[in-house]
Amino acid sequence: MAKEEVRKQFRLADLLRTEISELTTHDLIPGERALSERFGTSRVTIRQALALLQDDGLIYTVHGAGSFVAPPRVVKQMKLLSFTQEMKLKGLKPSTKLISAQLIEDDEKAIDDFVVVSEPAYRIERLRLGNSEPLSLEIAYINQTIAPNLLDHDLTKSLYHILESEYGQEVFSADEHLTPIIVDDAIAKIMKIPVGSAAIRIQRTGYNVRGEEIERSISIRQGNRWDFKYSIRI
Repeated sequence: MAKEEVRKQFRLADLLRTEISELTTHDLIPGERALSERFGTSRVTIRQALALLQDDGLIYTVHGAGSFVAPPRVVKQMKLLSFTQEMKLKGLKPSTKLISAQLIEDDEKAIDDFVVVSEPAYRIERLRLGNSEPLSLEIAYINQTIAPNLLDHDLTKSLYHILESEYGQEVFSADEHLTPIIVDDAIAKIMKIPVGSAAIRIQRTGYNVRGEEIERSISIRQGNRWDFKYSIRI
């Protein structure tokens, strides 16, 4: 592809990016033909410029209906934050719906979550929301010895805060494994998104300052609502 053509695509994307910033989420943006006539360029160039905006998470396309302004993504920086902290940093009001909470004494229930239970542990499944929108489905496992009687607490609150304030267990570091997945019927129903939507599965193991395991958790997060930002240094 000629360098001039590439530059043209990026210039168009920048122009459209400015215009989109003044629109409202889910507003319909002009089609390829209208944009081609307006800017005096080919529909191929317009299509590539729109693809750049879609890659940046600024627009989304519905087949047969057109392109629309996308809701803002939540940027998750690769540092240890609770969901509540992430939402507050982004100016969103966090809330939690408790789906289930129970004591698991063997691997029978944990197998479906790909979590190994070597001793009695609490399994806590919650739907996490930002401004009342479901953003993350989370399943946490916490050994009973770490937090006795954990189920007696209000589990719609920050689990990390409960662990720190009630049990003196602060999650100081964590290992995370991110995997892209396609949402099945069960998850789609809970998160109120279409079956087959793209999502990110985050498996986390959290440790206290002494390196002792505090929690194991699985989070399912909407693929089109999250970005992951990190720095790499030598």
